[in-house]
Amino acid sequence: MSGGQHIDERDRPWRPMSADDLVAVHALSMRVHPNYPERAEVLAEKFRLFPAGCFVLQTGGNVAGYCFSHPWSKGTVPALDSLLGALPVTPTTYYVHDLTLDEALRGQGQGRAIVPLLLKAAQSSGLAHLSLVAVNRRGPFWQAAGFTRTADESLQAAARAKYDSDAVHMERVL
Repeated sequence: MSGGQHIDERDRPWRPMSADDLVAVHALSMRVHPNYPERAEVLAEKFRLFPAGCFVLQTGGNVAGYCFSHPWSKGTVPALDSLLGALPVTPTTYYVHDLTLDEALRGQGQGRAIVPLLLKAAQSSGLAHLSLVAVNRRGPFWQAAGFTRTADESLQAAARAKYDSDAVHMERVL
């Protein structure tokens, strides 16, 4: 917004995603992430496998942001636009697959507002470790949320191979 106005985070609360949101989530995904496309069935599977880790940000009756997250295996990076099949029986990390905001909402605190929900979801899953791959130069955002660049260079290489040369694998311990 112009003039330095800041939208109060309570004005646009994140809420649990529903199956009815998936069409709008996919449309937002295709608009905001043209370089990282994911098929609608891939997003739907993430929701089906772990709905407790799926959230939407709604404004004006429209989906303006979404987040997919789920338990996963530390030391591995799920491939982009690929079906997971199943979640690990014994997960060792809570993986933040995607946090997306409509361009018009960036810089207003809405990304920061989802982080406590992700931490709570990880804790509810019995996991004290979170991981993600930062793309689109979003590493500083995640660093401000308590994540650090993963020291394991094989994970950095896997992130770059599955996303792009600027992808950074990051993690946070609770």
